[in-house]
Amino acid sequence: MPKKLLITAASAALSLSLLAGCMEKSSSEDKDAEATSDSGLTKITTVRTLADDTKFKNGEDVNDNVVTQWAEEELSIDFETMWTVPNDEQYNTQIRLAMSAGKELPDVFEVTDGQLIADLIESGLVMPIDEAIEEYASPELKEVYEQFPEAFYSATKDGVRYGLPRLSGGNGSDSLLWLRDDWLNNLGLEAPQTIPEMEQVMDSFVNEDPDGNGKDDTIGLTLASKNGLATWLADGSFLFGAYGDYLPMSWSKDENGELVYGSIQPSIKEGLAKLNEWYEKGYLDKEVGILDEQDAIESFVAGKSGMISAPPWAEGWPVGDAIKNNEGAEAGAYPLPTSEDGKAGRRGEQYITGQFLFSKDFEHMDKFFEYWNAIYSYTFGDDEYFENGMFEGYDYVMVDGEPVYDQEKIQEVTGEEYINPGKYFLPTDVPTVPFMLYDLLEDFHETGREPETPYEHRLADGTDIYKKAGAIVNQQNDIRIENEFSGAPTKTMQAQSEHLEKLEQETFADIIYGNKPVDAFDDFVEQWKKNGGEEITKEVNEWYDSVQK
Repeated sequence: MPKKLLITAASAALSLSLLAGCMEKSSSEDKDAEATSDSGLTKITTVRTLADDTKFKNGEDVNDNVVTQWAEEELSIDFETMWTVPNDEQYNTQIRLAMSAGKELPDVFEVTDGQLIADLIESGLVMPIDEAIEEYASPELKEVYEQFPEAFYSATKDGVRYGLPRLSGGNGSDSLLWLRDDWLNNLGLEAPQTIPEMEQVMDSFVNEDPDGNGKDDTIGLTLASKNGLATWLADGSFLFGAYGDYLPMSWSKDENGELVYGSIQPSIKEGLAKLNEWYEKGYLDKEVGILDEQDAIESFVAGKSGMISAPPWAEGWPVGDAIKNNEGAEAGAYPLPTSEDGKAGRRGEQYITGQFLFSKDFEHMDKFFEYWNAIYSYTFGDDEYFENGMFEGYDYVMVDGEPVYDQEKIQEVTGEEYINPGKYFLPTDVPTVPFMLYDLLEDFHETGREPETPYEHRLADGTDIYKKAGAIVNQQNDIRIENEFSGAPTKTMQAQSEHLEKLEQETFADIIYGNKPVDAFDDFVEQWKKNGGEEITKEVNEWYDSVQK
């Protein structure tokens, strides 16, 4: 069973009157003077990616917007973004160049690459943060951090934490089954509950002209495999989960509590044999072996596929696009199918999407946590800073003295495009807490409860099908299979992973296509072990033991 956050939207008010004591006069006095301007503001420098989905209005920019203005006025913090880049690859390069050249790092910055996190810690350029968490984090955040210690593992060395996790939704990218309901209705079929029932539906979708165009041009299931068969979109993890507790390209505990590589477990062979059977029957795309997530969804969006395993947010894209693009198309959300004996499993999202690191020279962790506690207070439902929402004219407007959260109404009142101000926060969106999002969606869907806080209103404004999808994912949390390894690539991984990953991808594709017999899996397992896999397994478990100290 996964951990589930036991926290209500009406959690106790955060204590934001943090210690602002004077720094001892020392050699750091000059730096303190630089960090605190004549206006009494504490400067905190940062850097970030600035993707296309971050939009500004009213002449605002990354250094002057509604969030930076709020931070100055309410918290006396002057945030300075030293530079921005459009993607993670360029971001990591910039950070690595600064580290290698001995240049000054930003006060606080997020890193998503495990190797870069490890190298920064090894360099001595970033600081431990255990004491700062203990002294300055709000009680609510401490509760979350205690509940999800794994969130710190990727930035932990010798039992010391160096990174503050950017928490994920916990199950936010976990999948459910999306079906073309109009195809089911056209053929007089019911949504499948088991893998055998799913096969019967796929057979009908392929052979009985579900779209009525008189052509043999449909497939049963949209599936991605290029980046792995257990992935964030067009996910195949449910099939392997029906045969065992392991997933391709994922590290999970065995019966002895040791981490083992999922791709070499016997149950994976059963899943590959089934995929080969489905491929030969025409249930899958003819090019399934080379399709990444973006390429795979084209069949569903084009109205040529009847099923896809994807997260609740797929209701907007790609499921929503399929409905728009195909006249009369309807799609429904359903639980993932089980084996005949009720066995089920799915890829479980990890608890973080990155770690915030802090320069060893940064001397204002008290002010940083004042900000961090404050932005999380919106998620927790505290109203000290966000009584009606984040910022009026952005995520809400006042109409007849009451806050309104509907995006269309906001655009009507403001006369401007809806802008998500959460994108301006350091986490680059509204802060999340594992499992909280779909807990709330399930509550709204099952009970009809009205939202009570601005954060809840933000979620409740979603469509009914989105709420239903979130509820379905939450109700199947007990089948999550999480990747327990979140560290930097081990020594042998660095030397052998490219070869081993190519071996795995080619073998799995050949089995699915029928170019090799299913028993080729056994040879792959032996080759994987002999060519570094056994040593990698040893190193992964050494890492796992070290972070739990």
